[in-house]
Amino acid sequence: MGNRAVLRENMNKITRALCILMSVVTLSGCASQGTQGVSIADFAEHSVSTAAVPEVTSEPVQQESAPQSDVSSPEITAEPAEPDSSAAENQPDTAEMPEETTQQTSSTPAKPQTTASAVQAATKSSTSAAKEYTTLHSTVTTTPKTTVTTTQAAVEHTPSEFGSRSYSAVNYSEVKVLKENPPDYIESAYETLKVGPNKGDKVLHELAALLQGQSKEGFRSNIAAVYENCADLGINTVYVHVRSHSDAYYRSELFPWSKYVTGTLGKDPGYDPLEVMISEAHKRGISFHAWINPLRACGCSDISSYGSFPVYTFAKGDGMAGKYAVNVNDTYYLNPAYDEVTELIAAGAAEIVSNYDVDGLHIDDYFYPTTDASFDSAAYSASGYSSLSDFRFANCDRMVKELYSAVHSANSTAKFSVSTQGRIENNYNQLYADVRKWCTTPGYADIMIPQIYYGFENSAAPYQSTLDEWDALAKQGGIPLIAGLSVSKVGCEDTWAGSGKYEWVNNSDIISRQAAAAKKCSSYGGIALYSYRSVFQPESSVSKQVKKEITALRDIL
Repeated sequence: MGNRAVLRENMNKITRALCILMSVVTLSGCASQGTQGVSIADFAEHSVSTAAVPEVTSEPVQQESAPQSDVSSPEITAEPAEPDSSAAENQPDTAEMPEETTQQTSSTPAKPQTTASAVQAATKSSTSAAKEYTTLHSTVTTTPKTTVTTTQAAVEHTPSEFGSRSYSAVNYSEVKVLKENPPDYIESAYETLKVGPNKGDKVLHELAALLQGQSKEGFRSNIAAVYENCADLGINTVYVHVRSHSDAYYRSELFPWSKYVTGTLGKDPGYDPLEVMISEAHKRGISFHAWINPLRACGCSDISSYGSFPVYTFAKGDGMAGKYAVNVNDTYYLNPAYDEVTELIAAGAAEIVSNYDVDGLHIDDYFYPTTDASFDSAAYSASGYSSLSDFRFANCDRMVKELYSAVHSANSTAKFSVSTQGRIENNYNQLYADVRKWCTTPGYADIMIPQIYYGFENSAAPYQSTLDEWDALAKQGGIPLIAGLSVSKVGCEDTWAGSGKYEWVNNSDIISRQAAAAKKCSSYGGIALYSYRSVFQPESSVSKQVKKEITALRDIL
């Protein structure tokens, strides 16, 4: 029996012993009652209506550095792929929205300790009484963590660590979502392809601007104003970024506080922003989906501040550096070829869904960051696969399937959604994402939200035919299709659209026509507008045209 198997067996024995002494009490929530509403996800993208709050990008803020490693990981410079042609009254199906989510009472969790020279023994223990999380829908008590000492404890985490939650998630049959720019979303030639914080010129800072320098009540006021705008437009769901760079906009045992929360990586803001965001959304009948980027870690200059978390071990630990977390254009990306990596990602999802009253978990198109074979050459060589593409498809399949399972194990009523690139083939040629399988095979996704950020006249990917392709896949798989629409293109030249280059300049009703076309799909589940800033705070040069587009869209919403 290997070390990991022995460890797990010991953990199981300890857990069973604790179960004799501890009890877990779960009180069921309120009975389901129908509520009306619509939403736009701009904080994350898509899924059952949601308004996602944009990610924010700022210059890396260094903290006191953790021990440095002699092991350096090779840097990969990814050659850009051919640019994508785009640029880069419903009844909720479950319980009534709670008016507000009560604050969870918990101390900052202990974190596993690691060093750069080795994945040293780490001890995870909890000596305080069991933590209670109480809401109008549920009360969940989690037992203290078992003490574990092992050379792998720093990186071995599983979804089952975090238990389950009885909150009845609220999701709408027609989702109207408004998507916010993430911290480092770059408006570049790729447009739909989100890249690292060191690329591009236009970096948007919406969520950070709402958070940084704010007290709890100051942030509450800021996010409430965002939700009021969404509700006024008819939005019933928001997708909000809660982990953009293997960090956390909430209290986490697995990831450090995001630098986008306070301006300093690892700094506790003194309150839990995620609790506030969920509470204010639910007050307004808005469904809240937590949005994470699974594989993107952090800028290489920030990694020393991750020293007490698994990501640091992946990047700097002996035998892991250069393999488990890989430097691509000065940003670390996690490698899904390794079980420890995908288990951490799934555990991170379970941590969110089991500890908070989220209505779903959402990921977008951050899969493999490069087609360069050196990214995972060691793992591929040892895999037995004869095709690198097949190897990478299998790894992404496993990661997505584990995320789906983690979400539903933590809360069977929550939804798991995926926002892919709009052109189906780009998912295969650039990202190694088998979206056809995920759409048509049970166990991968509850909702698909392709970023169909193309005009009707786009030469390479006309909106209508692209929408029809996705509709056929979603219909085959029996899952809802939420069409991702880009308000960010209104009034702008679409460089890669061929004969449709000036379509967004010459027309002021494209978004409303796209929404109307989506409603005709047999698998129609809603629309997701990108982005919050584009809708409510457009550039002055396009503001009049955006106003016309939104006026036309209101009739559809």
